[in-house]
Amino acid sequence: MSAPYRPGQPQWPANGPQRNPDRPPPIQFRQDEPRPAGNPALLWGLRILGLVAVAIVSGVVWYYIINDGKPQNTANQDPGTEQRSEGAFDFGPHPDMAEPQTDTDCAAHAYGRIQKHLQSTPCDHLAQQLFVTEVDGRTVYASVSVVTMPDEEKAAQLRALTDEDGSGNVSDVVRDGAVTIEGLDRLSGGGGYAAKQNGREVVIVEADLDPKDQSADEAGQKKDEDEILDPACEDALRLAAKVESDAGG
Repeated sequence: MSAPYRPGQPQWPANGPQRNPDRPPPIQFRQDEPRPAGNPALLWGLRILGLVAVAIVSGVVWYYIINDGKPQNTANQDPGTEQRSEGAFDFGPHPDMAEPQTDTDCAAHAYGRIQKHLQSTPCDHLAQQLFVTEVDGRTVYASVSVVTMPDEEKAAQLRALTDEDGSGNVSDVVRDGAVTIEGLDRLSGGGGYAAKQNGREVVIVEADLDPKDQSADEAGQKKDEDEILDPACEDALRLAAKVESDAGG
């Protein structure tokens, strides 16, 4: 036990460390409070939006890379311009024959030796349609006939026969009476002709000018045939695919 304190005696220093008054107070360290956790749904949403933005930018860059130098889209072009780009002339269906006519009896729509040939060698079916175009301000009518034979060999026989002079032919739609054009009883009179074979199909095109656009003299008529009708027939051969497709072939 410690001795009791007596007056006049020096007082014992208090227990514990003594602070020098000249020293600054010790630095107090405290732990920062944790930040509140963010919204996980919001964070994921932002991440997804970022990925989508990157994908869009990458897609746009890739599109311009692969399409560099390619022709522009013609979806907004005039339909007549687009159709003309497929061939030399801008053909359209005649108003009186907007859809092709079809028949399984091809001989009934032919004449001459061609008719006899189709009687002995029946076709599968016939599809025909009349088209019209303008060349240098002149109206041209073109009858497109698509004869589908049972096989390619029979189609080749018919194709060879159509090229022979005086063999007859499959009747054009004006001669057949499917369409009436004032001043014309047939299109074969103008001399415009073209034919080709596509597998089992034999395509036959005959064309003539509208009577009001025909030349009065023989020399002028020959010029029309050479410079307008034959090229128009050659170009109209491509319409066979449309005729056959619209006919349901």
